[in-house]
Amino acid sequence: MDYTKLTVSELANGISQTEAAIGRCREILDDLQEPKTVGLQAAVEATRNLLPKLEADLKALIKAYNAKRKIEAR
Repeated sequence: MDYTKLTVSELANGISQTEAAIGRCREILDDLQEPKTVGLQAAVEATRNLLPKLEADLKALIKAYNAKRKIEAR
């Protein structure tokens, strides 16, 4: 997604939501250290795959947010 098209408020909200999602993913992984069923194993694997994508999105959101804030501060 092109985060540069979002407003500062939208970027701040996206950062907050992405941080919350990362936290929830980590909680899931902490709670399911040794899943015993196939369904839970699939959930753990999906969560592990999602975390790097969320973390990359968070970095991009923060970068766009900081750039917008600098532009608005001028």
